[in-house]
Amino acid sequence: MSIKKTVHRYYADSLRQILDVVDMIGKEYKENGQLKPLWFRGHEYTSYSLVPNLFRLAKYRYNGNSTYSNNHLREDYRYQHFMSRNFDKTDYRTPNSVFEWQEIMQHFFSKTRLMDWSESLFSALEFAMEAYLIPYKNLEITEKRRKMQPTLWVLQPGRLNGAVYDALLEDAAASMHEKVFCGLDTSIIERIVAELKDHRDIYFSLEQKEQNFDNIVSLTALEDLRRSYIGREKEALESAEMNPFFYMLLRIYSDGVPVSMGTVPPLAIIHPYHSQRIRAQKGVFTVFPYYVLREQEEKVLNMKVGIDPIAMEYMPKCKEHLYEIRLTDPGRIAEEMRQIGYKSSDLYPDTQRVTQDMENMDFSI
Repeated sequence: MSIKKTVHRYYADSLRQILDVVDMIGKEYKENGQLKPLWFRGHEYTSYSLVPNLFRLAKYRYNGNSTYSNNHLREDYRYQHFMSRNFDKTDYRTPNSVFEWQEIMQHFFSKTRLMDWSESLFSALEFAMEAYLIPYKNLEITEKRRKMQPTLWVLQPGRLNGAVYDALLEDAAASMHEKVFCGLDTSIIERIVAELKDHRDIYFSLEQKEQNFDNIVSLTALEDLRRSYIGREKEALESAEMNPFFYMLLRIYSDGVPVSMGTVPPLAIIHPYHSQRIRAQKGVFTVFPYYVLREQEEKVLNMKVGIDPIAMEYMPKCKEHLYEIRLTDPGRIAEEMRQIGYKSSDLYPDTQRVTQDMENMDFSI
């Protein structure tokens, strides 16, 4: 198996060029005359891969049944310690599930399987070019500006989730189905999968007039839904009273049922806003499943060649929905952003950033 990074790549040296490329991507994404939402993510360096921080430089060691791994353990310990030591600090609605805690952990820099995206282009540009958008003039910032190679990633989230739906129903995924629907007879599992294959319009895709939801799900909301079936979950699945596709998402992306590398891509999700900062950043996420790597992927990791097989830009089922825009003149782009009224405090609504924006009015690089 060859691992190639063949995402769509563009270059831009001005805000106008960025907007032109985004407009082109949006029009390509247009379906039935309707524009679809795009998600954005900014990196300061082109060398950064689209990998959640829990899995960066990770090892993959599973038990004999491939049901639990060292990475499950790494996540479990982080959750236990973070929740125990921060429960008293949750001045918002107390999280109701392990997965809901993950977004808070991600926000406060703990390692998780989540990866941040934004529904706002300008939020992503801030993350990509922060060194150009703050008014500091010290050696560290100057050196960072000299070395950085900012890039902007653009994702078509609805199509990514469509790829998830198709991947979960592939005939080759039969062994995964048994793990996901643990406790159900094989004949019932086969009937559920056949039902999902035949009725995508019922279990996943809405009609054209309701496409503003764009097939984006919330695992936190689905956790609430699952709780409503406690005591009769099996019967609800057998009768399809509970959406079996949503149940599969919970088992894989929330519960952590492992899947083979290359079978199922990350999932695009919305999540409750747990802070004004996340709301201001219009934060959304992709969540990765636990992958069981094959021998080929293990060899690539061990070779340390700068390629991570689970990075989205290398996954065949992800990269066709990804676009990369390399920012070749970040200083100019930053000045143009300030000229049209962009303020860093729009992204970080706190006193320090408001002050920085005030000082930034006359700031030039």
